[in-house]
Amino acid sequence: MLVTGYASIFHLWTGRSLRELPQYLIAAGVGFVLGHWVSQTLQWETWQVGQLSLLEATLASVIALFLARVVIH
Repeated sequence: MLVTGYASIFHLWTGRSLRELPQYLIAAGVGFVLGHWVSQTLQWETWQVGQLSLLEATLASVIALFLARVVIH
């Protein structure tokens, strides 16, 4: 649900067409998973909700969204 929210807000902020939304959803999802994985691998324990490393996953998701924006345009 967080990934969908991040991608939707980013699309509302920067999107030009509805065709970009699925690309943003994929980018946000991949970034979120990678951010969480890196956090677990390096054993960072900031802003955890259960087993989820929320801060790192969110930051990686936002970075992935900006990278997707650069690639799309």
